[in-house]
Amino acid sequence: MNNKTSPIKHFFIISGGTFLNLLIGLFTTPIITRLVNPTEYGQLSIFNMYTGIALLVFCLGLDQSLVRFYYKKDSKSYHRKLLRYCLMFPCIAWIALGSLFLILVKFDIVQFEFDTFVTGCMVICVLFQIINRIGLLLTRVEYHSGKYTIINIIHKILYTSLVVFLIIFYRFNNLYILVLSTTVSYIICVIVCIIFEKDIWFGKVNRKEDLIEFKQLIKFGLPFIISMGLTTIFQGIDKISLNYYRSYYEVGIYSSAMSIINIFAILQSSFNALWAPIATEHFEKNKDDKIFFQKGNAYITILMFIAGLFLILFKDIFAFLLGEKYRQAAYIIPCLCFNPIMYTISESTVNGINFAQKSHLHIWIGVISCITNIIGNTILVPKLGCEGAAISTGISYIVFLAMRTYFSNKCFYVDFKIKRLILLTFLVFIFAVYNTFVKFNILTVIGFLICLIMLFILYRNEIKEGISIFKSKLNIFINTGKEKKC
Repeated sequence: MNNKTSPIKHFFIISGGTFLNLLIGLFTTPIITRLVNPTEYGQLSIFNMYTGIALLVFCLGLDQSLVRFYYKKDSKSYHRKLLRYCLMFPCIAWIALGSLFLILVKFDIVQFEFDTFVTGCMVICVLFQIINRIGLLLTRVEYHSGKYTIINIIHKILYTSLVVFLIIFYRFNNLYILVLSTTVSYIICVIVCIIFEKDIWFGKVNRKEDLIEFKQLIKFGLPFIISMGLTTIFQGIDKISLNYYRSYYEVGIYSSAMSIINIFAILQSSFNALWAPIATEHFEKNKDDKIFFQKGNAYITILMFIAGLFLILFKDIFAFLLGEKYRQAAYIIPCLCFNPIMYTISESTVNGINFAQKSHLHIWIGVISCITNIIGNTILVPKLGCEGAAISTGISYIVFLAMRTYFSNKCFYVDFKIKRLILLTFLVFIFAVYNTFVKFNILTVIGFLICLIMLFILYRNEIKEGISIFKSKLNIFINTGKEKKC
């Protein structure tokens, strides 16, 4: 690693930040849902979907190139040059095309879903999201876990504070308030990102410093434009289908359930923030050590399924927090749990594709997952509405994990003990589907206990090992504290 801090310490730093973010999310999400109605919340969700697609496409895959090639050289000048290469071209591309799109909407040459103000916010927001994404990646590859955590906390608090302040004191169009708050919060987070890593952002570059050819960066990153664009569409098909077959109102209900899921998906973002750079660096230094990846997969599988099971068990309580207008969200939460569960587990199994630099395989993963979700939503949404969209999303994320694991193992085989993962996934999915159509009852508790017991049986060795590691680290911490007091 670039510094002397151990991976365990980074994990605890990010875990602490995760817990704080979770508490903030539990407090702030109900505030937002009580201030705006489901229709406005649905419009914001569509806005965020468009910015998300634009962000991943216009990063040109160079965000992934930054992580992949950052450790090729341990040189500040090299890192500064790589950062500027990976940032300059996405920003130029978006400024040019985003400005053109705004002009076309302004003069009604292109018919767009939103008016000029919202479209203008979208153009600005995407630009700063690109810079923010690269900035956050920089804190990750530098292992500045504390800074990464602080930025995420600032973003969440700032967004909610702006929404509440503007709605209470100004009371103009709520959609305008939501998109304006989103945009401003990203702008301020970019400023914080740059301040935190100013040495790399503004430091001098040795022009004679050798850099990986831009052609190589693009060659590795370019397939991510298609694959991540497809993945983002695949993630947004549920909202698109609800908007097409139903209304903004149902998109809002669905998105409110997703906001609860996103609170717990902080586990996902925290793991991803830590895992990607550590896995890449470990591979560069220990190409034959596959046990490292096997254990990483087992531990995150245990954590994510436990979190998901508890979320399903208490779905009615979480929906109650959203407010009376959003009660239906309780029936959407169970299957939506498979979004963070499957995605996070797949991050621990997909490494082989990136190690082998066969990023074009991500395109096939995106295509297969996208087709699965389109078919599922086309069949289920007209009949079941939000619940149908959630079931389809759950299935498509299971396919997403399967495809990522399959293609990765073709490039760099690791024995992830797939059979036990399949069995656990099947049981939890049945449990989730059952709870999509019923309120909390005794069968919910029985199903929860069956899934939890099966998890402990299937992963008993890893659970025992994890408890032993935790105890030893705790003892070291306690003994160190006693020594300091003496």
